[in-house]
Amino acid sequence: MKTRMKIATKGLNWMTLVDTGIGVVAYYLAFVLRFSTFSLGHQFTLFLQTLLIVVLIKFVIFSFFEVNRGISKYISIEDLVSIFKATSFSTIAITIVMFTVFPGYPRSIPMIDWCLTIVMVGGFKIIPRVYSEFVKVSSPSLKRILIVGAGDAGTMILREIKNNSALPYKVIGFIDDEKAKQGRTIQGVPVIGTRYDIQHFVRRYKIGEVIIAIPSAPGNELRNIVMECKKAKVTFKTVPSLSEVITDTVSLSQLKEVDVEDLLRRLPIKLDTSLVSLHISGKKIMVTGAAGSIGSELCRQIGKFNPEELILVDMAETPLFHIERSLRKNFPGLTITPFLIDIKDKYQVEQVIQLKPDIIYHAAAYKHVPLLERNWSAAIKNNIFGTKNLADIAKEYEIEEFVMVSTDKAVNPINTMGLSKRLDEIYVQSLAKNSKTKFVSVRFGNVLGSQGSCIPIFKNQLMAGEPITITHPDMRRYFMTIPEASQLIIQAGTMGKGGEIFILRMGEPVKIVDLVNDLITLSGLNKEDIKFSFVGLRPGEKLDEELIGRGEKVKMTPDEKILVLETKNNLSPEEISEGLRILKQYLDYGDMKNTIAQVKHMISIYS
Repeated sequence: MKTRMKIATKGLNWMTLVDTGIGVVAYYLAFVLRFSTFSLGHQFTLFLQTLLIVVLIKFVIFSFFEVNRGISKYISIEDLVSIFKATSFSTIAITIVMFTVFPGYPRSIPMIDWCLTIVMVGGFKIIPRVYSEFVKVSSPSLKRILIVGAGDAGTMILREIKNNSALPYKVIGFIDDEKAKQGRTIQGVPVIGTRYDIQHFVRRYKIGEVIIAIPSAPGNELRNIVMECKKAKVTFKTVPSLSEVITDTVSLSQLKEVDVEDLLRRLPIKLDTSLVSLHISGKKIMVTGAAGSIGSELCRQIGKFNPEELILVDMAETPLFHIERSLRKNFPGLTITPFLIDIKDKYQVEQVIQLKPDIIYHAAAYKHVPLLERNWSAAIKNNIFGTKNLADIAKEYEIEEFVMVSTDKAVNPINTMGLSKRLDEIYVQSLAKNSKTKFVSVRFGNVLGSQGSCIPIFKNQLMAGEPITITHPDMRRYFMTIPEASQLIIQAGTMGKGGEIFILRMGEPVKIVDLVNDLITLSGLNKEDIKFSFVGLRPGEKLDEELIGRGEKVKMTPDEKILVLETKNNLSPEEISEGLRILKQYLDYGDMKNTIAQVKHMISIYS
């Protein structure tokens, strides 16, 4: 109550006086309407006797409810509710005082005054908004737009356009496929048709842009809407997918060009937010590879669930600087501690672990397959022995949970990257035995938009007018967006009891050629004008990737998008440690043949 009174005190400005003045006029008119001979006799005397009381009551109560806030074109439903509450309470107070102090006071006056005050104060405040919208709607210079999606996101976009007269847009109508919404209006704007009417309305109303405001739309639905926009030869933008939205709101500032990642959207992930919040809220969370594609998105997703502290670990200085700045902007109340370290340095890792994080998400790894074939030593040192450092120290310090990010390259591996990550899975799984730390791994395929994604390469080739270089016309890959993968990693972590390898359902594999064709379409180019160059498999590459290896069986989890491997878990940490000791000797000697052979030998024994 004290806080509310402070706020009310701040509100005692000239607008409160204006509102009170309008309330006095309403009180005067209540007498005029009640008595035809008001200007004569004792009724006018009664008005003058009670006027000061009415002024004081309305002034105090209007100030308390901050009625003065709701002036201008930005008035909202909440402001009108405040007017209703303030008027109702002032009427009750006036009624009690008048009937107590002035016997014979007319009973109808308070009710007439109540009605007039609501209409006059509310009308005074809403006139600027009505005028603003009238001027904006009648302006011929505004870009005429359609909003596809008459849901919450579309309504938010419309409200922002209406509330900001500086925005050069005029919303002509909504497009929505739901039959029940056809013919309805949202804030005065009608739902005029379905996606198949886009071409017609673009021509009829000279539409300059289409805004696709359906963050929950899967890729195939978005693809169909885009095709209709393409046929209509109109520019179009979209709001981010649900998994990309940091808060629960969308705005014009978030609008972006439709890209290939959008066309691969699947049905939105339904995170068990209560379980994830219970798992993360109030805890210290550490993310390795925090400046990378997956690591940085993990940080953004984790930040939504109010951890006590977010510890960022990476060896890349500039990217770490940028992700720290981004997180501080999006989560100003979150404690963020960045560490510029190399996970291969055991001493440095131990210094960070001494902060006692509750959960470690280990996303740091070298991942570029052909590059690692040439730099096998760096891959083994970083991916295997860097992970071993981190996992060993996590177990020693009894960290609550350790989640390792793995890859589909670890399935029936034929390249250095895949071999190293498969051995990581085996080692981390072995540590789960007799450990207070819960060790789990999460395995998934390619992510679109990552720093090593093929999409930026294809885009650069298109911009330069170069042939698109593709390995093979039949090459296929599993793809997932970065936010989707990150959310599922967090969800999988909440399920683990220790020793599991979780697999994220990646949907159907996508042909790289089809991906490029989508990119060409979105770039506004003709497929006939683009040349393709098939360069053949590079060192360590497969034509098709897999998520489940030979001899591996999976079972369902409570989340249909997450599977878990059925394993016997007969792994001996001592035997694996001995194998790693031998591996380290070969590695130190620079013996590539025996190093790779030892990794393969260990995988064959322990898989």
